[in-house]
Amino acid sequence: MIQSDALITDVGTSGPFVRVTLAAPAIAPGLAAGRFVLADLGDYLRAPLFPARIEAEEFDVLISPLHAAVALQPGANVDLIGPLGRGFEIPTATDRLLLVASTAHLPVLLPLTHQKPASAASGGVEAPSLRERPGFSIALLLSAPTAAELYPIRLLPPAVEVTIVTTDGSAGHRGSILDLFPDLVRWADCACIADDPATYPALAEIVREVRAGSGRRFVQALVVPPMACGVGACQGCAVSVVRGTKLACTDGPVFDLLELR
Repeated sequence: MIQSDALITDVGTSGPFVRVTLAAPAIAPGLAAGRFVLADLGDYLRAPLFPARIEAEEFDVLISPLHAAVALQPGANVDLIGPLGRGFEIPTATDRLLLVASTAHLPVLLPLTHQKPASAASGGVEAPSLRERPGFSIALLLSAPTAAELYPIRLLPPAVEVTIVTTDGSAGHRGSILDLFPDLVRWADCACIADDPATYPALAEIVREVRAGSGRRFVQALVVPPMACGVGACQGCAVSVVRGTKLACTDGPVFDLLELR
């Protein structure tokens, strides 16, 4: 964990989100999908920011137009603490990766669709990313209330197979992700979910029914309660799990879906 100033190098739009690019060479290399930084945005408590794109020395965050970080402008500095938390863990043997997200939560999963080769343990040799391995495929189950609120599919890598669900049926399947999740989770070797935690009990029940015995962390889910300190000191981000409680800022914010209560 490092405390460091990040330079805002660009601000723009990406679908329904405001995109903020932060140059943070001391922090960016340690980031991954589901890990986060705590930013000093002038409020009493720091705000968690999750990377949507990660490069060697910078990262993007995609935020709601109502988020406090929209006030950041190119050329400004913002004080960050990070990288923090435990992110999504994709086994190297994965051939079929399923991503499940509402549009509001999708940015957290975007690094999994844009993976870069990672430095291997032996001598810094470049190891192929999952996305570059022959036979590896990614499916995204993406939901929104209406077509107008969807993240634009054209902004996703062409290799990602996208299935759309809208509540009103204005695009894709009309209904809920629960309708299509059973078939997709049967197909997957690993699944990563970023959605309203209110959906998690129903998703967990489907996993128990159709993929019994699939193993620990086969389906991983993001849980983001208020995270004030990032190191577990304040105990304010407790998450109920099968064997008691865990802390989102240190044990998560990504958890085994079947361990959540």
